[in-house]
Amino acid sequence: MKLLSRKEEMILLAVWRLQDGEGAYGVTIRQYIEKMTGLSWLFGAIYSPLARLVEEGLVESCESDPLPERGGRRKILYRLTEDGKNALRATRELNAAFWEDIPSLVKEPRP
Repeated sequence: MKLLSRKEEMILLAVWRLQDGEGAYGVTIRQYIEKMTGLSWLFGAIYSPLARLVEEGLVESCESDPLPERGGRRKILYRLTEDGKNALRATRELNAAFWEDIPSLVKEPRP
């Protein structure tokens, strides 16, 4: 089982969320992660891990059709593979196991 870093986990979750909507490509992945974390991310912080995730077979990439405007460029779209989904499931289970039986971080109100 591949243990995902937190950054890889966030990127895979963003790809999974975006792949069937407007499309998971560098800009939308970055925007989604920034929205969820409230932090600014450099494109290198997205593309470097994405390239590794593609190499490891957790994500696959393909080119889109050119954009309709004149000189429209193609986008590199990303999609989660079954191995990517399995890595996310394993990470979720591992996180749940670590948090099991941990005292609450939030104080419960007294009755």
